Amino acid sequence: MNNAEIKVGYLVSYDYKYIEYSLPTVYQHADSITIAVDKDRLTWAGEKFDIPDSFFQWIKEFDKEKKIKIYEDSFYVSNLTTMECDTRERKMLSRFMGEGGWHIQVDSDEYFLDFPAFINHIRSLDINKPTAIYGEFITIFKYDETGMFLIDSNEPFALATNNPVYIAARRTDESINDTVHYTNFKVLHQSWGRSEAEIALKMKNWSHSDDFNTDAYLNFWKAINKHTYNYIQNFHPLDPPAWKKLEYFEGSDIPSLIEKVKENQKKKNEKKKNKSFFSFFAKKR
Repeated sequence: MNNAEIKVGYLVSYDYKYIEYSLPTVYQHADSITIAVDKDRLTWAGEKFDIPDSFFQWIKEFDKEKKIKIYEDSFYVSNLTTMECDTRERKMLSRFMGEGGWHIQVDSDEYFLDFPAFINHIRSLDINKPTAIYGEFITIFKYDETGMFLIDSNEPFALATNNPVYIAARRTDESINDTVHYTNFKVLHQSWGRSEAEIALKMKNWSHSDDFNTDAYLNFWKAINKHTYNYIQNFHPLDPPAWKKLEYFEGSDIPSLIEKVKENQKKKNEKKKNKSFFSFFAKKR
């Protein structure tokens, strides 16, 4: 069991408000937390955004253990693509967080379902061996007046590393890592679960804004409802088979949804265990 420092880094932009739900999922088990914000309040596409002073006041009041730092710098460069700006900011953030330990980069709209278990797991790994660690997304695709449409397709994403050499957003240079370690620790991703205006803003300013027809996909997104969601298959905008189907969960707010998804994951894990148990004895027979 290694006792290396657990360093959590957040990128905060126009969707700053979601960190109110994300920070509580990691705070107690992180040694340090750094929040990166563009000092000129520009997105990676150069669009202006505002963050009220009340946000920073909330951070200050929330940070009872004084483990949060605000890192402000210029993260927009006009001659870089949005993806290049994304990767550049993550490199700058990791340098600010300092060498050593486990670097876990989280976006403000990502909510760990079991951060303590994840930390226990990475502490069991060899801190001296360069390692890239992957988790799995559960993506919030859309919400309506009573709940949310979710995607739980075991979609892997780069989550943590002790060798933060980023080459494409959170993805590190795995050619210089001894180990690429895939886990099934889940992170609930707000992602597409926003208002139509927020989705339109996201599509203009995120790192994949040039990778697909955003107008057509927005129209598709708008057509999703309780009558249509069961018929949707293979609909990821960049890799269609990555998102196979939608599930619907009732929930009045994000904290209650997090708890419901946690409970659902426990049931799924129990079902897998029971299936493995009976399969084992069936083979023995």
